[in-house]
Amino acid sequence: MKKIRKILFGLRIIIRKLISKIQFKYFLPYFLLLSVLISAAFLSYCYIIPLYYSYLKERHDVKLLKNKIRVDYEKIKIFKIIKTFNSGLPVPEEKKVSDLIFNLGEKYKINPALILAVIRVESSFNNFSYSNMGAVGLMQIKPVTGLYIIKKYRIKSKKFNYNTRYIEYLPINYLYNPSLNIKIGARYLLSLLYEFKNLKLALFAYNVGPTLVYRSLKRDGSNGGGDRLNFDISESTNRLFSDFYYGYYKRVKKYFAIYSNEIFKNKING
Repeated sequence: MKKIRKILFGLRIIIRKLISKIQFKYFLPYFLLLSVLISAAFLSYCYIIPLYYSYLKERHDVKLLKNKIRVDYEKIKIFKIIKTFNSGLPVPEEKKVSDLIFNLGEKYKINPALILAVIRVESSFNNFSYSNMGAVGLMQIKPVTGLYIIKKYRIKSKKFNYNTRYIEYLPINYLYNPSLNIKIGARYLLSLLYEFKNLKLALFAYNVGPTLVYRSLKRDGSNGGGDRLNFDISESTNRLFSDFYYGYYKRVKKYFAIYSNEIFKNKING
């Protein structure tokens, strides 16, 4: 214990001598600089950083709010377009349809106006329309095509309980369900856009079937990448293509432009 006291006492004397020799006036600027840095760090930690994060959060919240307003605005515009027709559906169901069209457009990166234009030309928004070719519902889906799309892309329905892997028959009343009909139609349209990489070809395939399009392209030797459809016979004498181009395609393009303008004209930028 006495040895420890002696050692501590010796250290104390040595430290005093060192302190007495140090001239603090030479170190004063460094002490002041250190004090300023410590104060700045303290202020940053307690005030500036929280304010900055608060600013970032506010910007993020404003962006989310603007996006929500945009989404609500576009869904309302889609709903108003549907309401101008006699869909045969109750208003709550029409609201669900408008939300679904918007959501599928976002999911598949398809302009909702294109889905609306196809529905307008196919069925005039009549959910219970049935063509003489056996196409059903809003997007005029044939049961065979609907079953193929359901099985390939495993499309599920909240209303109908079926196993997408093992379903072998698609009742027509399934296609009168607007949600399932639009899910099938939008996914089918997306697959055709990916397959042909051309809106005109994709719509032609949607209208007359991809098999006929492949046959026409095979005859012509085209790879489907251009903006024009060329057949081995002229467009004026090709009744099928003429009906498609001057009827179906031009009408879809017309309504696509109209609905794009109606939905996105006053689009709120986020």
